[in-house]
Amino acid sequence: MSSKIKLASLIMVVYVLFAIPTSYAETPEPYKLDNGLTVILHPMPKATQVAFVVLFNMGGAHDPIGKSGMTHLLEHLYVTAAAGETPARNARQFTERYPAGWNAQTGLDFTVIAGIVEPTEFAEELTDVASRMNDLRITETDLTREVPRVLDELKNMYGGLPWLAGLNHTRAQLHPMPQNGQYGGAPAHVQTITLHELQQFWKDYYKPNNAILVIAGKFNVTEAQKSIYTNFNRIPTGKQPPTIPPTPTAKTGGVHTVVVKPLVKDATRIAAIGYTPPMIGSKEYAPFLVVVSRLWSNLHRPFQMSKVQPIYYQPLADSTTIALQAELSDEKNAETVLRELNQHFHTALTSKLTPQDKQQTIITMARLLDKQWIFDLYAFAFIVARQYQLQINTNELGAAIQNVTDADLQLLSTSIFAPEKRATVVIELER
Repeated sequence: MSSKIKLASLIMVVYVLFAIPTSYAETPEPYKLDNGLTVILHPMPKATQVAFVVLFNMGGAHDPIGKSGMTHLLEHLYVTAAAGETPARNARQFTERYPAGWNAQTGLDFTVIAGIVEPTEFAEELTDVASRMNDLRITETDLTREVPRVLDELKNMYGGLPWLAGLNHTRAQLHPMPQNGQYGGAPAHVQTITLHELQQFWKDYYKPNNAILVIAGKFNVTEAQKSIYTNFNRIPTGKQPPTIPPTPTAKTGGVHTVVVKPLVKDATRIAAIGYTPPMIGSKEYAPFLVVVSRLWSNLHRPFQMSKVQPIYYQPLADSTTIALQAELSDEKNAETVLRELNQHFHTALTSKLTPQDKQQTIITMARLLDKQWIFDLYAFAFIVARQYQLQINTNELGAAIQNVTDADLQLLSTSIFAPEKRATVVIELER
């Protein structure tokens, strides 16, 4: 769940202050192979490299009950276990394979595997991508290597980095998982996952029928299509994703206090509040984006590692949560800071709409959802894949934003942002 190209994606995936459209050649329509693999090609004549992105319709929501972390652990194994002619490798060897950038990330409803290579490495990379879908050889040695890495990540997510713990505990209050599970995996669950379970899970679900392959950058479309057919068409289709288990009731309405042991000496206490956003494409989504845009304009600041990010909303990487958070100091107690955070939401919901609000919201939407606004090849390819998976139509969404009214925002106050639907978290530090 970490990456060189997307270190900041833990906070704000695809958010940029200054972005420029990238020109690309006429692209073929997405198509499917006989086994169900969706292929999307985006040749870019001016690019100097090629991004390969595989997006699976599998994420943490699909973890079996009592085995939360199955998809997260499999993501680690997917990029490090032996496949085809590539021997098993550790995380460092995997990252060194992609000096221009890479990603391996598990969301609630997706897993993304990506790497950026030189055009001369196109055939080699395509073969490896296909091999991991067809001939991944997970062993006990792989499990021994990767389970501790997953546990370390979970320790950071829920405690070691307080600013990240605030976000993850807020999400956990809004979206608790069955049987004391946890987004990314409950440590007790992860340690019970067996080699056979992982092998079968990969064999059943990490297959073409549940995958979108996006290739963007400098390559020849005709040659790519031939190579894709040769490498992928004979891979077994795979099963449909498993049914998502029923989830427990959200733990909202009160204050949830968590004591964590930080990794860094200058860590600060955190206060956070969050809500569950409306579904993308719902009638509430356009007015919700107006609120996001206002919060973004008022609160956003450039990403700094170990610093609190005041606003969290990732519609493509994590559409489950919108949260605000702030540091707690000796001068301000938790009650005061939480009241200030609530006031930010109140202001964003109640300020009278202007034409400038709508225009700014469309710009914000582009930064969040539109592949035209990018900062690297990976971001472009990831947005293409998620837009396709989620069936996002940015033109329709832009038109809906133009039709938002003050009454629409008022309705959000009693639905999405109702006080009883609010998750409130305070992160205290163990000294």
